[in-house]
Amino acid sequence: MRSRAATGAAGPRPAAEPAVAEVHPGRRPAAVVRAFAPAGPGRHAVVAWACRQARRTGARLELLVEPAAGEPDEPRGGPVGVLARLVRPVLGPVLGESSLADRLARASAGSGLLVVPQRLAGVDELVDTAYEPVAVVPDEPPHTHGPVVLALAPRSTGDEAVDAAFAAAARRRAPLLAVCVRASTPWTLDTAVAGDETLDDEAEAWGDRLAAWRLTHPDVPVEVRVAEGDPALALVDLSAQARLLVLGRSGRGRVLARVAASPVGAVTLRARCPVLVVPPPGPPRRSWWPRSS
Repeated sequence: MRSRAATGAAGPRPAAEPAVAEVHPGRRPAAVVRAFAPAGPGRHAVVAWACRQARRTGARLELLVEPAAGEPDEPRGGPVGVLARLVRPVLGPVLGESSLADRLARASAGSGLLVVPQRLAGVDELVDTAYEPVAVVPDEPPHTHGPVVLALAPRSTGDEAVDAAFAAAARRRAPLLAVCVRASTPWTLDTAVAGDETLDDEAEAWGDRLAAWRLTHPDVPVEVRVAEGDPALALVDLSAQARLLVLGRSGRGRVLARVAASPVGAVTLRARCPVLVVPPPGPPRRSWWPRSS
């Protein structure tokens, strides 16, 4: 995976290997927004959104290019090509081959943000394994109105996701809608949520939790909503009126994810607005067991 550097306002520069930044005592390294925009209907939307984000944050924009030099072409047509497409997903990991989503996840390391199209194959795998936050941009032009929506998971949304949502709302001068949708199931794995806690009680608790961010972002109007239903469906519906949807990535392992799947993957694939998925601290969780606290 190679990158082409660009500023937030200028177009891509000639292709080159990323240079090693000079280290200056007391100076923070420049932020980087990396974008992968393959040919297709969603390419313009990805590049435009990444450029706007780079301008808002003062970051350097890098465009990732795929395939990299020396990589084999995709299997061609005919019986051999059909067989290769069937066998590669099974034997690829055994033979040391990696998927595009896995290569992009690794390419995100060291950036502040990775921007990809919603139609990217394996985008749900990418947001689950990337080292840095990932913005998933649909083909349709993003809304220029509406709130920034922060999805709150019952008692488990990390500070990183809340920070990102408030910062995004402040930069866009937009209101923030913090939404918690409790799954209406007869049981839950989240023992921190009492069974007799009302929606109003939980809304008040979330209001208290967000009080610190309200103090640091006094110009951001904040509304907190708590409801019951299907979290994925509710968030997809809200995305039709939102300008950005911010989700925290689950730290649960794959065993618990099989029993009670996170809605992040489903929402990412179906949202009508850009989705920002913010991982928890530490390296990506690739094991079957939950991240230890």
